[in-house]
Amino acid sequence: MSTSEALQQQTISPFDQVTNTLFLGETDRGSYVYTGSASEKWCIGDVPHVGYVMSIIIDSVLQHFSTKHQTDPVALNCFFFSKTIPGNLILEIEELKMSKKGYCVVRSILKQKKDLQPLTSLMDYNPSEWHDKVQCIFTMGNMDSEQGPIFYYKNRLPPSTEHLEPYNYIFMGEYLTTHFDMSSFFESDTKPGNPEVTQTMAFSDGRPIDFKSIPYWCDMFVTPPAMLGPAVLDGPVWCPTMQLEVQFKRKPSGKQILAHFLVPHIINGRFDLDGEIYNEKGEILATTRHQCLIVPWSRNSKDETKTKQRMQITEQKSKM
Repeated sequence: MSTSEALQQQTISPFDQVTNTLFLGETDRGSYVYTGSASEKWCIGDVPHVGYVMSIIIDSVLQHFSTKHQTDPVALNCFFFSKTIPGNLILEIEELKMSKKGYCVVRSILKQKKDLQPLTSLMDYNPSEWHDKVQCIFTMGNMDSEQGPIFYYKNRLPPSTEHLEPYNYIFMGEYLTTHFDMSSFFESDTKPGNPEVTQTMAFSDGRPIDFKSIPYWCDMFVTPPAMLGPAVLDGPVWCPTMQLEVQFKRKPSGKQILAHFLVPHIINGRFDLDGEIYNEKGEILATTRHQCLIVPWSRNSKDETKTKQRMQITEQKSKM
């Protein structure tokens, strides 16, 4: 790396360094290919964080629409087929419904080769060699041009921040400034906690909140079922995401978000999660819904060090 490239990287936020994608070209099938890489530094255990992965995907979609009228994401629905592996990847965008001024719908597919080799030229692109890891459907629009009635009914209000304490995430914590409501953690091995998370989060380097980071905030939390503790769970768990939806409500602003997540149903090891992301003014930025599984942590990583780190998330609590 040259001196000029090193200086340029220093001015780019760590988050953008690991989520930026590069347009490679248009295929003869009319799809659009972007290249990127998943960083091992943005993992939960051995697996790249789901919200981080979605931010890589949305980066390609935002680039694709950067010269169009529909510059704003309205909704995304992601389906996770298998683990993303740290390393090279591509995003292939297919236009499903396009419009000059109306809403557009595209599909962005994250793909990886088994040997994780990069794609450097479309001439070398053989789709049969690439495996679908994540498929996302995006609805794109223009929030500045949206018009119509506004009405709120039984909408969830921003949660109280009265009981928030400084908190340091074991995974990716060096990139974040977090305050967390510790009251949901289990009190003992026989008394479960509450599967609910309230927190404020910001990038520690002062990077502003934007559309690209919203999917990350929608999934960056101590998974609420972990709050239940030994009274319900048998050892440390991993909660892989099966599908995840984000609805974007307004353009992001500020440098900190307030988030609330709640798990109302855990049935046969599968649970649904509802969440809201607010800006510093208490305005709703996005809502999210997840469907996830509860499985033993060994399904994520067999590394003993990472297993101990995972256990520390609930054992150390506010001492972290």
